[in-house]
Amino acid sequence: MAPIIAVREAKGDPNIKSDAGAILYLNTAFAALGGFLFGYDFGVTSSVMVMEPFQEYFAPLTPGLRGALNSLMGTGAVIGCIIAGWMSDRWGRRDSVAIASLVFIVGGVLQTASVHISMQLVGRFISGLSVGACSVLSPMYNAELAPKEIRGRLVGFQQLMINTGLLLSGWIGFGTNYITTDWSWRIPYLIQVAPAIILCFAPFVLPRSPRWLVEQGRIEEAHSVLAKIHGKNDFDHPYVLMELQEIKDNVELENNIAVSNYWEMLKDKANSRVLWVGCSIALFQQLTGANVIMYYAPLMFKQAGLDGNMSLLANGINYIVMVLFCLPGMWLVDKIGRVKLMVIGSVGMCVGFILMAALYGGCGYTEYSEAELMNVVNMSENPQAANAVIAFIFIFVAFYGTTWAPVAWIYIAEIFPLRIRSKGFAFASALLWCANILVGQVTPVLMDAITWGTYLIYAVIGIIMLVWVILFAPEPKGMSLEEMEVVFHGPIIVTKLDYASYLEAHREEIERKRAEVAAAAAGHKVNAGSFTEKAEDKA
Repeated sequence: MAPIIAVREAKGDPNIKSDAGAILYLNTAFAALGGFLFGYDFGVTSSVMVMEPFQEYFAPLTPGLRGALNSLMGTGAVIGCIIAGWMSDRWGRRDSVAIASLVFIVGGVLQTASVHISMQLVGRFISGLSVGACSVLSPMYNAELAPKEIRGRLVGFQQLMINTGLLLSGWIGFGTNYITTDWSWRIPYLIQVAPAIILCFAPFVLPRSPRWLVEQGRIEEAHSVLAKIHGKNDFDHPYVLMELQEIKDNVELENNIAVSNYWEMLKDKANSRVLWVGCSIALFQQLTGANVIMYYAPLMFKQAGLDGNMSLLANGINYIVMVLFCLPGMWLVDKIGRVKLMVIGSVGMCVGFILMAALYGGCGYTEYSEAELMNVVNMSENPQAANAVIAFIFIFVAFYGTTWAPVAWIYIAEIFPLRIRSKGFAFASALLWCANILVGQVTPVLMDAITWGTYLIYAVIGIIMLVWVILFAPEPKGMSLEEMEVVFHGPIIVTKLDYASYLEAHREEIERKRAEVAAAAAGHKVNAGSFTEKAEDKA
């Protein structure tokens, strides 16, 4: 779920290793609190919306308002995601994290102190601004500070922190639901302010990103940071010197090859296919329907017969499943590939939705709930079927946590060529948040209008996604950026594409692209469009 900023593979001597010690891991854990904020804020509302004190305090809590409480967070996140790049360039990654944390505190306080639903909605939007920014800034900072041999693990660590935030929000909601006053929902909102306060101290605890310091021309400061983190304060440590040179080369490279704005990226036809694929994968991650369960699982558990605290207990277990199954996903992604994992996930989630719809529709009946102010499914007369629904919700989350949750982010971080890598990733991430808004707003309205039919809609979307991924999504596993670019100028339907043979047939083109990149890194201005057009001609 979390955007991960990909870092270009380093070309240095693999035998030269960092001497990073505990200080690196403490810095990484501190910065990753941004991912925790993301997860906690994402999950907290799903718990409080089913609490009776919350429903009574903000009555009437209509399906439209339920959707707005979730979608406004996503709306803020879209804006936060877009401005994060500007913030990080203007103030640096470290200080921007602290600024975003201050914004989060404002949103958290508004939600905690709400006396009217409008305060809740404004608070959700403001918190979303921070969540969107932190979802970019925290992994960006960690990726730029960490040794190259463990940068890939940051994807899993960031996702793990997000899932940990989800997990904690679910169990805190379960615990405070025993409180019969409005503090049952105020406490969960208040608790999320604590890690944001801690993150505000980032400028006093964390070093600046060496990458940002080089971009600002502050080479000596960057050298000092690298020596402290990777060389035990030895400025002549081989890894420190190698890393500093690689950062300088990569900054020079991007200055000479990267597009200057989004319009330049979008109008270049050479980018059309990779943008189409990357943005489609980003949208599909939300359209899997996973956030139907992440946002509205307590309501689904209530419809399956788990009332009150039991629905929140099941929601807490749901988040445990999410955390546990995130771990094998990070191992499998490099074993069987990104596309295969997404295919497996799509099949599992489609089957899950179809079975849930069949059980809700075939073994329950629809009635209007005065408490929820919407039509719901009542399965009280068939507890065995209700238990099966609960089991399939857990199975669905297991499939999602192992596949689409981490893999979609990894995929869109890998496929964009260097000239549009940062902007292509940011553009796809913004579209993902737009889809998040759509799912959050529309789902409760659909659940009111067609109840269990909602799950059939997402199952049909899942089947479309499955076919699309099989036909059109190239597998980036094991490929360099230059090889991926050549593949994206090849056949549109990749189902029967023999990657090894295709890449061998286009070896000359790949080597020429590498030469162009090397020239750009050496400080020579490169017209990226010239060689992408040649690639299209050869394909």
